[in-house]
Amino acid sequence: MKSFHLTIATPDGVKFDGEAEALTVRTTTGDVQILAGHTDYLAALGAGTAKVTAGGETRRAAANGGFLTVKAGEVSLVSTTFEYADEIDLDRAKRALERAQTKLREAKDGREIDLAKARIARAMTRINTVEM
Repeated sequence: MKSFHLTIATPDGVKFDGEAEALTVRTTTGDVQILAGHTDYLAALGAGTAKVTAGGETRRAAANGGFLTVKAGEVSLVSTTFEYADEIDLDRAKRALERAQTKLREAKDGREIDLAKARIARAMTRINTVEM
């Protein structure tokens, strides 16, 4: 399978920088898969499980927010958070989900509701990524 150069960066640093055969990620309009030769592309990221295939091996990661660009065969993913499944503490993610659900039940205004829903989405993404 042909490859392309992929860079994945977060505010905490570079998570991947090298050749990849495929990238699947959740955008705000649905999942997209990038393969070598993909047309130029720009999309905002949603919350979901990303899959990076490099060297014939696929790794899953929880990705939340940011953007994806493909330009002249170079692929860049800049994400607010990007955690490989083997880096996620499942018990901690479950506790975060419980806290966020409590916050949602106790929310008093739209801002608190939106923040709690975002925290729930992030926790669910982390849990689903590990449990796949």
